[in-house]
Amino acid sequence: MAWEVIGILEIERKWIIDKQKLPYDLDALDHYEIVQAYISFSPTIRIRKIENIHKNILTIKSSSKDGGLSREEYEIEISDRQFDELLKKCEGLMLHKTRYRVKENDLLYEIDFFHEEYEGFAYMEIEFEDAERARNYPDPVWAIKDVTYDKRYTNASLAKGKLPE
Repeated sequence: MAWEVIGILEIERKWIIDKQKLPYDLDALDHYEIVQAYISFSPTIRIRKIENIHKNILTIKSSSKDGGLSREEYEIEISDRQFDELLKKCEGLMLHKTRYRVKENDLLYEIDFFHEEYEGFAYMEIEFEDAERARNYPDPVWAIKDVTYDKRYTNASLAKGKLPE
């Protein structure tokens, strides 16, 4: 099997959100059930199963050189068997979440509602094509806190069992 490695520079802002103030009908949005776990926290190596589209992805992320706004990310699609084998090697908690996606103002908003250990916790990520636009983007009105530069709110930190107060 030949692997296709997809590498990108991910430029992303992240906010903790108030689910009650979301201006979207979640039932009308595309959504995905995601299970993800970490093979390594340093470097960040993650596996993700997107259950309702039957896709598994192995992701390797570089460290951020700008405090959290951007980093290199490499993705490889893997089989169910490969996912199951790699899952045996994982560290920390397995994260379960529902991801809703909405396109607005030529941007893709990804809204994650966590389950199980983090039931009730939710955040939104927006990826940008350039860092300047990302830095200048205003906080959404339903945002509680911008956590772009706070490493404690990364999925990897959550998988370590740490949700900041």
